[in-house]
Amino acid sequence: MVELNLDENDLEILRWLDREGEIDVDQLSEELGISTSTIYYRLDNYREKGILQGNVADIDHQKLGFELTAITEIKSEYGPGYDDIGDRLTELSGVQSVYFMLGEMSFTLVSRLRDHEHLQALIDDIIHTDGVEHSSTHIVLKTFKDESRLLVNYDDDDLEKLLDDGTLEK
Repeated sequence: MVELNLDENDLEILRWLDREGEIDVDQLSEELGISTSTIYYRLDNYREKGILQGNVADIDHQKLGFELTAITEIKSEYGPGYDDIGDRLTELSGVQSVYFMLGEMSFTLVSRLRDHEHLQALIDDIIHTDGVEHSSTHIVLKTFKDESRLLVNYDDDDLEKLLDDGTLEK
């Protein structure tokens, strides 16, 4: 594990950014009682360490018309070509996430699609992708949790353990 040399203020700043989804230094400074210059310095530090990347808005896929969520399991040829297959899968229209897996299936894809026609086009593209031997696609009927932010998924005790375990400095 990489030593990050972060303290409690860092954890509070990161939790705030994760929760709010935007960088508003003035509001962050006011709510946490940390000077704006300190926050700017720490934000630059997070970017240098690769902890913070860009400014991403949370776009509602359903309100944009991407009403279907598909989860596809793919079995592919075993060998050194996994990276190439994964790269080809990431380029398919509608594919949001591609995971290389251990187990019976080689890849899992999460896709956001407009309709059944879009789904059929994706399935056709998948089965015609070089290296794909078999695929099985599942349609999500109801989503109970789909949280892309990181720290909001942990309770205070788990986050405090980061400090206690020495991963973060107090």
